[in-house]
Amino acid sequence: MEVNMKQKTKFVQYFFVLVLITTLAVTPTNLKADAASSETITMIDDFENYTSDDQIKSAYELWSSDGNGADWSLSQEHTNDGDNSMQIVPNEPLDSWVSVSHNSSFRDWTNSAGISFWIHNDADEPFEFNFDIKSESKAFGQEGTFTASLKEDGSSLWEEKSFESMLTVPADFTGHIRIAWNQFTEKAWQCPQGCDNDLDLTLVEGFEFGYNPQENSTNEIFIDSISLWGVSEDTELGTLAPEWATPSNTFNLNYTAAPIDNPLKGFLPFSESAEWRIDNQMPYSMEYFYIPLNEIMTNFNEFDWSKLESNIDDVASRGNQAIFRVYLDYPNRSSGIPQFLLDLGLETKDYSYNSNGGPEGTSVSPDYDDENLNTALHQFIEALGDRYDGDPRIGFIQAGLVGFWGEWHTYPQDGSTPAGDWDGELAEQEDGRATDWMPNLANQAAIVQEFDDSFDETKILARYPSEFNRDLNIGYHDDSFAFQTLPASLGGEDWHFVGRLQDNQVMDKWKVEPIGGEMRPEIQIDMWDNDPPQYIGEPIEGAQGEDYYKSLELTHASWLKIQEVFQTSLEGEALERAREGSRSLGYEYFVPTGYVHAANGRLQAAIEIQNTSVAPFYYDWKVEIAARDKNGNIKEWATDWDVSNVLPDDEETEDNKGALLEWSTDTSELSEGSYDMLVRVVNPLSEINSNAKKFHFANEEQEDNRWLKIGEIEL
Repeated sequence: MEVNMKQKTKFVQYFFVLVLITTLAVTPTNLKADAASSETITMIDDFENYTSDDQIKSAYELWSSDGNGADWSLSQEHTNDGDNSMQIVPNEPLDSWVSVSHNSSFRDWTNSAGISFWIHNDADEPFEFNFDIKSESKAFGQEGTFTASLKEDGSSLWEEKSFESMLTVPADFTGHIRIAWNQFTEKAWQCPQGCDNDLDLTLVEGFEFGYNPQENSTNEIFIDSISLWGVSEDTELGTLAPEWATPSNTFNLNYTAAPIDNPLKGFLPFSESAEWRIDNQMPYSMEYFYIPLNEIMTNFNEFDWSKLESNIDDVASRGNQAIFRVYLDYPNRSSGIPQFLLDLGLETKDYSYNSNGGPEGTSVSPDYDDENLNTALHQFIEALGDRYDGDPRIGFIQAGLVGFWGEWHTYPQDGSTPAGDWDGELAEQEDGRATDWMPNLANQAAIVQEFDDSFDETKILARYPSEFNRDLNIGYHDDSFAFQTLPASLGGEDWHFVGRLQDNQVMDKWKVEPIGGEMRPEIQIDMWDNDPPQYIGEPIEGAQGEDYYKSLELTHASWLKIQEVFQTSLEGEALERAREGSRSLGYEYFVPTGYVHAANGRLQAAIEIQNTSVAPFYYDWKVEIAARDKNGNIKEWATDWDVSNVLPDDEETEDNKGALLEWSTDTSELSEGSYDMLVRVVNPLSEINSNAKKFHFANEEQEDNRWLKIGEIEL
């Protein structure tokens, strides 16, 4: 073993690969079955058999290129579920390679799915290490890209992650790591001409697992609960299977597309159009409305919420969640500025852009840097958050308030448009250029900061990515989707929506904050005549539309306002394309496998869950699990599961973002008999209106009553 380790060290140093190996081999006396689930997990070493450092140093031998690169000892400071763990600490001077090893007689582990262990990284730096296995005097471990599953203590969520050559755990990580056997390959340092040996699980001699002290000088690590997982009757289980899984308690489920009107996603109409929508043409789960600030705010810190309440309740009465925007200035509508601000001398500007002054009304643009106006806006946002943050009737709120339509621009009054470039007369200009009617940057930043401060649960969306909102808990809405979305590199412009995402380095913000938007009315119908959907017709402002699915791929949008598909008849392929376009937005959660197990008075259940669409679900809605007897009686339990953490797979890196959610309880509340095990995500709107849209998984086993059947159990 020492000769092999020296060879490995030379190879790794030659290629500047930094690894520590700690070999944890087992003797027959170390092996013991887990009492709670003896069929499915075999504990290799939980360090409870050792009573002193001398014993553990006798069981594990140190190898170090400099002779004394690390110290290993029995510890009670950080443990999993017993009294002891093994602590490994680097010694000065720091070595480039150490290992702690112990050989054993050959063991056969072919009836297991992989290896599992608990680790605590007691440092504020990430920790890189390898975990190898020795078989037939050869080392097998992780080469190139591989996957492993991690579960932090206190969480029910197993997350499968991709790594490159080395495992990495975050700073202060405490939890379990699990690696499937199919992720182990022969270590390249042993075969410079190419490796062709497979891991022989019938001839396992030990483990290797550790780190490079020079690269991880501050990391003290604690190891516990080394075990085989997925011990079963000659079956191969995925890396996300629970440790207690066997073929008899594993249930393979079937995919089918989730419904178009799953909550909080898809196309949505304006709420005011309810009476003249075409029935059943386009299912939906949300509705949108605008409301002027002067219908809510009557004075400083004085509000009349009745109109807003009426609008929200109207949407909820149809089982839908509301999205809304409050505005001050909506062209071709009456002004939304509260009268008390005008009475205090708020200055405004007249304009004729965007049909303003037409039959629907005349608006004006306020001085957005007016002190009284800014005071009022901050008071309003705070009050709005106090009243509506977390309200289950509301899906999302757009920041609004500023600019034409509350859309955070006053084009062409942008401070840069030359008078000669505008088709018509500018309302106000200076030195041959349009003046800028937007608030100064400090006031813009303060407004979005107020939204972030005032809302902790309900998601807020701003119109444009910017330097003052990119680090806030705020998403974005692209209100010219599939028309001014793509960047210059894909035939669009740098100022298009994705270009702005790129410029502000928020291309990945969709992973935690939602993206929504709207399509221009001119493209909302004709685009569905084409495959892929794209407006190709009379040029609009000299341009054609953009590829719908390319726009969706880059933005990861969850919802779009698109009124025309609800009021203009579509047929045949155009209708199917539009419906599929709506379905493709946002999340879609598929459960490929369910697991159910009962033993020793405990009932266990788990699901593997995958996101097969483009974005996560952005709310931590309650997830319930239930047992249903043959008479249809249901016993329900709440879980701590959070599906919002499950992202779509990364097609570019082939990184699988699927997760395992586990749950258990005692069986005292159930009598003997057969049970269906069920799971559901609860729309909180259902506690107000029973007709709230139901959350559906993308499974054939999904029942209309919101429950997904994940397996069966006999008690």
